[in-house]
Amino acid sequence: MNLRSTNKVKVEGGMSSMTDLVFLLLIFFIVLSTKVTSGHDIDLPSSKSSNTKEKSNIKVYVTNENEYFIGAKSKQAVPQEELETAIMAELKNDSVIELMGDKLSSWEHSVKVIDIAKRNKLAVVIKTKAN
Repeated sequence: MNLRSTNKVKVEGGMSSMTDLVFLLLIFFIVLSTKVTSGHDIDLPSSKSSNTKEKSNIKVYVTNENEYFIGAKSKQAVPQEELETAIMAELKNDSVIELMGDKLSSWEHSVKVIDIAKRNKLAVVIKTKAN
């Protein structure tokens, strides 16, 4: 007499709902990371080639209100009179400035940054966005 049952109940958790949840979280963070911007709200002009080969040491932002910001995390605008001393204080070993000027800013304010770089023998990379 065989008293054992041939039908055994398997106790397993379904992993398909867990993988669905992981994929949804992955999609959520990918979409969220593309929406997050670092730095200041600058609407860059567009160009056909926007590849930079030089690494920048310092970023100078010129907003549409013609205010200067040095670095992505700066909260306070730098006055025009103190711009050169602020740039020179932020520079480290490399001598490259990445200039990000809003397309609605006056060209005159971007040229001031270029003049400061030329006076101090620094390289300037003008940042644009691709078409």
